[in-house]
Amino acid sequence: MGARKFSVFFGLCLVLLSGSVLASGFVFDGIGVKARGMGGAFRAVADDWSAVYYNPAGLNLIESNNLITMDVAVIHNRFLTTPNVLWGGRYETGFLNGQNIANRHEILNVPQGAFITRTPFFGETVLGFSILQTFDQNQTWQLYQDLPAHNSQLAFPENQFGINLDAVNFQVTAARGFMEDRLSIGLGLSMVRGDLIYSNIVLRDNPMPAPISDRPHDKIPEWYEVNGNGWGFGYRLGALYQVNDRIRAGFSYAGKTSIDISGDGKISLHMGDNPYINEYITSQWLEAVLFLDGEELSYIADVDSKLELPATLGAGVSVDVLDNLTLALDAEIIFWSQFEGLNFNFSNYQGTSFRDTTIITNQTGTYDNAQALIETDMSVPISWKDTPRLMGGVEYRPYNYFQLRGGVGVDKSALDFDNPGGITQVPQFIDLGTKFTYSFGFGFDIQEWSLQFATSYTSYPDITVHSSVDVDNDGISDNLVGNYEADYYQTVLGIVYRF
Repeated sequence: MGARKFSVFFGLCLVLLSGSVLASGFVFDGIGVKARGMGGAFRAVADDWSAVYYNPAGLNLIESNNLITMDVAVIHNRFLTTPNVLWGGRYETGFLNGQNIANRHEILNVPQGAFITRTPFFGETVLGFSILQTFDQNQTWQLYQDLPAHNSQLAFPENQFGINLDAVNFQVTAARGFMEDRLSIGLGLSMVRGDLIYSNIVLRDNPMPAPISDRPHDKIPEWYEVNGNGWGFGYRLGALYQVNDRIRAGFSYAGKTSIDISGDGKISLHMGDNPYINEYITSQWLEAVLFLDGEELSYIADVDSKLELPATLGAGVSVDVLDNLTLALDAEIIFWSQFEGLNFNFSNYQGTSFRDTTIITNQTGTYDNAQALIETDMSVPISWKDTPRLMGGVEYRPYNYFQLRGGVGVDKSALDFDNPGGITQVPQFIDLGTKFTYSFGFGFDIQEWSLQFATSYTSYPDITVHSSVDVDNDGISDNLVGNYEADYYQTVLGIVYRF
């Protein structure tokens, strides 16, 4: 018996030195403390409230008549980029080339929770209401400064390149058993709230003729920010089958969710400062002055977009190797090809000064170049591929009131490295390659209460994007050339009350 205990302990230590998985793209995996501690290998375990996400059928395994839970995930992402954006491989552009720049330091938190109860409907059905965040992306960068020769007087806001994307599910889940509870089936229906704040800087071609558009005034930097929200519909299906007393198999599918985002947009153009070529200004002098006087053109507009959140398909198996030791294995595919980026549609432009208003409405008929510049499309195309991931986890219960957990796994990148012309890597969406996460978790049961803890560290590979790509052929680069590094830290705390 002593040798068996030592073997179990030694095997568990090896697992805890392995990696779990953080999802590719911007899937949020800090759902459920037990599941996070097991590296996300939870489809065939699914015996706590987070089954509403991993496998809705698992609610049928919850033995308590009623259960209330509250979790909070604390997140710190530390990303670094070294821009290398040059025109023609020679000319500086305003990007802070050669500087290793970190995203703005932030400690983020994501609360979530659920209420689960057994009801007498259709024999016995377990119902649950949960609030959980399924997608998340949050980082802000300062990577750009106007070339002094273009404009030395103006500066863009601190959130030059940024994103705050949240998708929160308000989900109702039902599960029940069949075949004397050997088979469980579950369905979750949800209203999904999407919130998006997105900021970016692009370099527009100066539409004026030479010499007004000569270097360094050939590009006009434009900063824009979108702040919007909207609602969509989501669903999750799950099945759980008890093969025998020790083995369970689980299957789940989450459908694609489309959210119509609407809100406000802010746009700022930094025009060139060049007072020395007034002699070249002829009949177009009004518009030429606009491109030469170094002013900031600022305006606001209505914005709408569509956020496409991808479907997922997965399966898993869990084995009770011993009465107090469970091993689990999951495989999943995320259909990231369904996410094609963000296409912002601006309308109802309003300038912040009389001149801007005149330009935007084109009242005089003399600002055709400025009009075309302002109304240029602002899409953010993302070219990603469907990605698989594999997860393994373990839970060891040395005492009835104490559990120890760990996980192992690998997650492929959504970037298409086989197609260098399609690597749309930008600071707002960090996905650098195959990732590994080291995780650990434990839990205590105290009468009706359960206290849970899990923590993880994700190490990304470094990548270098060597050349710019223009996916939608609009003359704007759809990636940021340079080197990228990333680390990700996450801690999840939870409390459960059963009655």
